[in-house]
Amino acid sequence: MTVWDYSGIVAAAYDHFFGTEPYWDQAFFAHRLRANGGRALEVACGTGRLLLPLLRDGLQVEGLDTSRDMLDRLRARARAMNLTPVLHQLPMQDFDVPQRYRTVFVPAGSFAILVDPDEIHAALASFLRAVEPGGEVLIPVSEAGEADQPIVDWRERRNVYVPDFAAQVVIFERTAFRAAGRLQHWHLRYEIERPGQTKEVFFRDHLLRRYRPEEFGALLESAGFAGVAVRRGYTEPQSSDPTDDLVFSALRPSGR
Repeated sequence: MTVWDYSGIVAAAYDHFFGTEPYWDQAFFAHRLRANGGRALEVACGTGRLLLPLLRDGLQVEGLDTSRDMLDRLRARARAMNLTPVLHQLPMQDFDVPQRYRTVFVPAGSFAILVDPDEIHAALASFLRAVEPGGEVLIPVSEAGEADQPIVDWRERRNVYVPDFAAQVVIFERTAFRAAGRLQHWHLRYEIERPGQTKEVFFRDHLLRRYRPEEFGALLESAGFAGVAVRRGYTEPQSSDPTDDLVFSALRPSGR
């Protein structure tokens, strides 16, 4: 089963990657959750970048993630905000929780970590179980394109100070593509610098799946969803930037 290693200093650094509110997708998800009403589930909620502001603003949102470290950090942040989120430590490609939701959504491009077709189908089946009849799923993905240019030489992606570890964390990346842009190899180099200590260097290699719009729409339909729609980006009017996420929405049919 595909599980990314978000533990230790990797989880701690993640907290500092995205700056401060408002986040680029925050208003979009808040609007959809309010319009749908009821309870929502954020799949791959991480340390609570979206979940905590949504809870704070009065929306009913639960979270699901595989990483204990990420969820522990979310709980600590929630306590500081006097919030008590309901959290589930489960993988997105195989979960079943007692509650059913009006909205099930995935932040940013987290669905892309699923590359194996069996895991992708299993995740969509889990989403279908989790959403109420008539409820909505929202899944952003990156668009596959044959013109995508690889990053051959290491370039800096993130440079953050992590107080918990008293460390400066600098992350470099390289990328490559295959299968007509549908698979992205993402190579990361972490450099950890602490006062008076030798620099620590380690690597992470990931594979991400990207989609043509018609391909992901067909996957949703084959999983049992209806009313499939897609938009680009999180703004109104929708983005014209071809590098922005494709945000898919679909409904669980009322009769299922």
